[in-house]
Amino acid sequence: MYAALAAPVLLASADGAHAQGFLKRLADRAVEKVEQNAEKLAGDIINGSANSRQDESSNDEAPVPVETSQEPTSARRAPEAPAPKANYIDSLKTPPDVEARKAEYNKFGEVSCNDCEGGIELDGRPTFPFDEFSGRYNERAKRAGSWAIGHIHHWQGKASKGTLTVTSEERVDGFQCRRLEYRLERGGSSVSRPGLICLGLANSSSDVENWHEIY
Repeated sequence: MYAALAAPVLLASADGAHAQGFLKRLADRAVEKVEQNAEKLAGDIINGSANSRQDESSNDEAPVPVETSQEPTSARRAPEAPAPKANYIDSLKTPPDVEARKAEYNKFGEVSCNDCEGGIELDGRPTFPFDEFSGRYNERAKRAGSWAIGHIHHWQGKASKGTLTVTSEERVDGFQCRRLEYRLERGGSSVSRPGLICLGLANSSSDVENWHEIY
């Protein structure tokens, strides 16, 4: 624009060669000025785009709030444990091998008897002197439960001698129990069987713990 206005004046006041050189320099400056303005404009556009992308990136990376439970810890209830299962003495059973030994023991103690019910006396059944346990339910278990560990009770049958020994005390299926040994001797032969008594409630109808004979 400046070049167009200045050209007639210069052509009128100077010779053609000098004016031509001056016009070329003036035109070069104008072109340089235009290029500088163009570069500045391009730079502004590029910087503006970069700032816009940075803002968008900042918005994209903004943390998303996470909801947390406002319920206090004390209000959270833990799952209730199942109620313990009640155990009764009648849940304890006699093992098959013990049943077999009991049958052998009872057979060994059979004695013919004219004045006995069925004509058979069982020498393997302990007898006791009259005491506070006599005639009570489970009297044999209650007696053995009152004896010290290692105590031996003796009795005399019609044909055999018998002993009942408290051999040990231990817990069986959660019950306080005592191991016993029944033994019969007759004519140089002998036989024995294990016994077990436990302390607890007999069944769901019981409300008092007692010693009970398991086998």
